Amino acid sequence: MPGSMKRWIACLAPWMVLAGAAFGAKLDPVNVQFSYHQPSTTDAYRVGDQCYITPKLARSWDWNISLVGNEMQVATEGRLFRVPIYKDGGQTLLSLTDSARYLGASTDWDGGTYRVLGRIRNIELTPEGLVVDSTIKVKPNLFRLSAPDRLVIDFAGGKLDIGTGVQMPSWWRIGQYDGQTARIVLEHPAAIAIPTDRIAETRRFRLELPKAAYQNPSDITEPIQPVKKVQPESAAPTITLSAPAILQDANGGTSLTISADQSLSQPPSVQYLTPTQLQLVMPNARFAQAYSKQFDDERWVTAVSTLGDGQAALLIQTKRAMAFSVSTSGSKIIVRLSVPPSSGRLAGKVIVIDAGHGGKDTGATFGSVREKDLTLKIAQALRDDLVAAGASVIMTRDSDVYPSLGDRAQLANRSNAAVFISIHINSINKDDSRSGSITFFHNQDPMDRLLAECLQSEIAKVNRIPDLGTWSDTRIYQSGFKVLRDSNVPSVLVEMGFINHKNDRAQMTSPDFADRVAAAMVKGIQVFLGEK
Repeated sequence: MPGSMKRWIACLAPWMVLAGAAFGAKLDPVNVQFSYHQPSTTDAYRVGDQCYITPKLARSWDWNISLVGNEMQVATEGRLFRVPIYKDGGQTLLSLTDSARYLGASTDWDGGTYRVLGRIRNIELTPEGLVVDSTIKVKPNLFRLSAPDRLVIDFAGGKLDIGTGVQMPSWWRIGQYDGQTARIVLEHPAAIAIPTDRIAETRRFRLELPKAAYQNPSDITEPIQPVKKVQPESAAPTITLSAPAILQDANGGTSLTISADQSLSQPPSVQYLTPTQLQLVMPNARFAQAYSKQFDDERWVTAVSTLGDGQAALLIQTKRAMAFSVSTSGSKIIVRLSVPPSSGRLAGKVIVIDAGHGGKDTGATFGSVREKDLTLKIAQALRDDLVAAGASVIMTRDSDVYPSLGDRAQLANRSNAAVFISIHINSINKDDSRSGSITFFHNQDPMDRLLAECLQSEIAKVNRIPDLGTWSDTRIYQSGFKVLRDSNVPSVLVEMGFINHKNDRAQMTSPDFADRVAAAMVKGIQVFLGEK
């Protein structure tokens, strides 16, 4: 642990369409609890570990859905994505399991009920009040209790996923009230000064607080002044956007330009849905009209589609995995797409693999399980698979020795590597409190971020460990990780899982884990290079 697709994704058909008759699968009716909505006892079915629902049920949740080829396109909560469908006789179902993954929701089976809840990932006290963020809309419910005075805020359809990093005063309590409700309690005399207005469903909630709520109850000497209102964090769209224009860059890449009716103060957010799908979201904006177009003559872009849902969203589909950068210039948004410098086949490329720690540095440990041993085993399996695919591989270490962090990155630089991968195992203070794999990229480097997305999306398919996604290393250290910071080639650091979580550890120490993740990483590198 360090301190393609001609027309959308239709080319993946027909095998992406599940057919009950062909596969002998059985449709088992189940109940569904989706966030704060009333549970549905019809229109949902279990197929293996997956849950599929009818279009009727999806529309009851205000999802805008349409069948596109052999997939269902879903537009909801400012997101636009496509998921597999299941056909059984004359009935077409869509995957709720995959939809939940795109939405970042929490899912689990509770007997015959499939629950999809908003992951509440951030709770903090700010000068503006209490701020709560969820991945999907939840329903806040505020009420007061006395003896002692306290304010209770229930988030129906919410599940806490905040780890151990929340810093709150002792008079605030945070917990999971029941299987589908997260609860926050302010036990404080100031609770009486906070209104309990009805709040609309929201993904981001802000509660204004009297100044006294920030003070220790024993230190309050002045009368507590009430606040005027409770409000969710939202704003009506004020910016109108035009349809995107696509231009070829002189450097071989592609640019998309979107014009606004006023000067822009901030760029939009852009994220990968898959390595070949980018979603752009512009807060407080709408496109002047819906836009959906497929391209046969563009070099890299195959389709673009818009979505208006209180904000503007744009889905960009590319022929291959591409890096992106986004900027604003006056009233224009410019998204630049580019391919990695070492594109093409994996065969003949130089790949540098860094097995984290080693020698005097054991890395994270749990009992007799040591990070340095696990990382070396995974690195050696990755080396063997890459060599079999025709790549040239350089290992920063192939035994129990300790190269310096600087030497590891410089080896990749001197070798003019196509890719540098540093392999690690995570740890956290409290045992069994955090589980999952993460792939880090440096700062906001576009190529590093693309490589991370390509690798993590493949690793998550086979590792049997929760997928925590891709993170910038500046979330851990302000200057990032040294092995990534010092590298001049596309580089990532993969945290395979948490050594002190029983599920992660059981997987990482299983006999076939190294082979599973090594094969996945090879495929991820091939996707990055454009071979897949």
